[in-house]
Amino acid sequence: MILVPVIQLVLSLIVLGIIYKRMIGREIPSPPGKRQVILPVILGVISLIPSLAVTLGLMWILKVGLGISTEGLPVILRSFISAFVSAGFPEELSKMLMMLLCFRVFRKSIRNGYEYILIGAGVGFGFTLFEEFAYGSDTAALSRLFTIAAHMIFGIIMAKHLGTARFKKERRENAAGEYAKAFCLPVLIHTVYDTFTAFNTYLESEDDGEAAIGVLLALAVAVTLFVMQIVLLIRLKKDTGKYCEMSFGSQETAGTA
Repeated sequence: MILVPVIQLVLSLIVLGIIYKRMIGREIPSPPGKRQVILPVILGVISLIPSLAVTLGLMWILKVGLGISTEGLPVILRSFISAFVSAGFPEELSKMLMMLLCFRVFRKSIRNGYEYILIGAGVGFGFTLFEEFAYGSDTAALSRLFTIAAHMIFGIIMAKHLGTARFKKERRENAAGEYAKAFCLPVLIHTVYDTFTAFNTYLESEDDGEAAIGVLLALAVAVTLFVMQIVLLIRLKKDTGKYCEMSFGSQETAGTA
C-alpha cells in the first residue's frame, strides 16, 4: 500500500528536517551556505543505490566466488553476518563515500569540525528519506519511527571522527585511530542493531521460546538505539562550540579527509 511509505517519508522529512535545521542554526559564528546544506541530503538519497550494488557484490563473492555458506552456523552469528553483508557494511561505506565527495566539493569553504558533522548528518538524513519510502511498508514500519534518526546519528559519528582526524592531521598528530573509529563504529553499531531486528532469525522460529527470545532481543536493541539517539543529539548540542572551534588552518586543503 503506497500510503504507508508516503506517511513514513513525510514523518521522516518533518522530524529529521527539524533536527537538521536546528543543528545548522547552532553553528558559530554563522551557518554554512545553502549548497553545503542541501547537497549532502541529495547525495544521501542517492547513496542507497551504490549500497545495494555493494550488497549484491558481496553476496555474489561469498556465495559464488568463495562458495561460503552461513548454513550450520550458530543463529546469532548467522544473523550478524547477514546484517553486516546486507546493511552494516555496504550502507555505511556508501554514506562515507558521499561524505568524502562533499568534503572534496566544499574543500574551499568548510571551516571547522562542526561542518563535517553537519555534512554527516545531511547524508544520513537523505539516506533515511529514501530508505523510509523504500521499506516503509514492511511490518516493522511503526517500530522504525523510534529509530528514525539512526542513519543521521551514524553519519554524525562518522563525520565527527573524520573531522577530528583532519584537525589532528593538520597539527601533525596521529589521526589513525580517528579514521578507524569513523568507519568501524557506525558499521558495528548498525550491524549489531540489524542483527537483532531486521535479521533476527529467532523471530522466524516456530518455537515459541525462541520467538520470545527474539522479541526480547529486538526490543532491547531498539530501546538502546532510541536512547542513544537522544543522548548523542543532546551531547552534540552541548559540544557544538567545541567542534566549531576545531577550525582548519587552510581552507584550500579542507575536506581532504
